[in-house]
Amino acid sequence: MQVNSVSSAVNTPAKAGGTVAANAMDSAQFMQILMAQLTHQNPLEPMDNNEMMSQFSQLNSLQELRDIHTAMDKVSVSNQTAYLASLIGKTVKVSRPDGKFLEGVVDGVLAGKDTPQLRIGTEIVDLSDVLEIKGE
Repeated sequence: MQVNSVSSAVNTPAKAGGTVAANAMDSAQFMQILMAQLTHQNPLEPMDNNEMMSQFSQLNSLQELRDIHTAMDKVSVSNQTAYLASLIGKTVKVSRPDGKFLEGVVDGVLAGKDTPQLRIGTEIVDLSDVLEIKGE
């Protein structure tokens, strides 16, 4: 009986966004489990059609939610980029790690994978350190 391969698929954590999610299951693992259920079911008491359709519906819903999550991530990045671009030319007041404040006009922005940053003259500061934003 090949139940071991199914249990290893269940115990294998899936990566989501670079981190390991212990309860996450991708569609391939779901299909492995479903096929194992169908293969090893009791022929005298087969799986209920309604139950199988429910499982397929859950898989479809999971895939749709993942697609929506991906689309929302793209929209979020786009909004953040637009916000950063809107700060160019504005005067900002920033808290420095040494406890001092820096005030100056934003010359440019850096929207990397990590925290977004602003360029004020020769200084690069994190957006999270901005205390005040003044008009042009």
